[in-house]
Amino acid sequence: MIVEFIGSTGAGKTTLLKAVQRRLAETTHVTDSISLVTSRLGLRNVTNPTVQNLIQELVSLPFFIRSLHQHQAFIVYTIRMFSRNSDFSIGTLNNLRSLERKIGVYEIARRHTHDQIILVDEGPILAAHMFVFTRASFTSEEIAQFASLVPLPDLVVYVRAPIDTVIKRTLHRPDPPREMNSKSPALTESYVQGAATILDQLVEAAPIQCRLLIVENRDFTELGYNALVDDIAEYILKYRSPR
Repeated sequence: MIVEFIGSTGAGKTTLLKAVQRRLAETTHVTDSISLVTSRLGLRNVTNPTVQNLIQELVSLPFFIRSLHQHQAFIVYTIRMFSRNSDFSIGTLNNLRSLERKIGVYEIARRHTHDQIILVDEGPILAAHMFVFTRASFTSEEIAQFASLVPLPDLVVYVRAPIDTVIKRTLHRPDPPREMNSKSPALTESYVQGAATILDQLVEAAPIQCRLLIVENRDFTELGYNALVDDIAEYILKYRSPR
């Protein structure tokens, strides 16, 4: 079973994913997509995000190449979307690397779902996050078309948080996306609002709507946060069972 966590930068999806993984590990076989990939090289506990991305790009490249025919329409459409209103640049190159990584890791995960739950951070659906930085406008029909082409997991967990909370978390995180590496609250708010708009449109699309769990990740107390983690883990286990 593949479970992809999505959400804007600062929504807390990565922290929540790790907490859910620890909870699921108490009763079932579970891993995350990064560990799944790094273990193929015999590596453990790689925590540096840049190193993680490089390993994922290297290991997933053959899987990406072999699946090109299957995902060609999605790749072409996504490149056209994030290249709107912009010339080829370092940012475009980084987007291409990210797209290769997302699809390649998805293909690796798909081959290992027979015996475990795989929690995916930064999966194919979050390729839509690249659109935020084009500063272009997208219609709901274009977002729906993206949703119809994107390789889908078994379950999508959409992590949301109040905009003010997301902005505060983004401004204080040590590793913001390079496009958002700004201490300007106004610029950060613009990006956060843009991401929320695109993701809210995306989860309304029928292919995602039928496999969607929305999680409101507010500033809980420790007790409340633990209860939230328990609820998500329980939902995933029930979702995995025959319905």
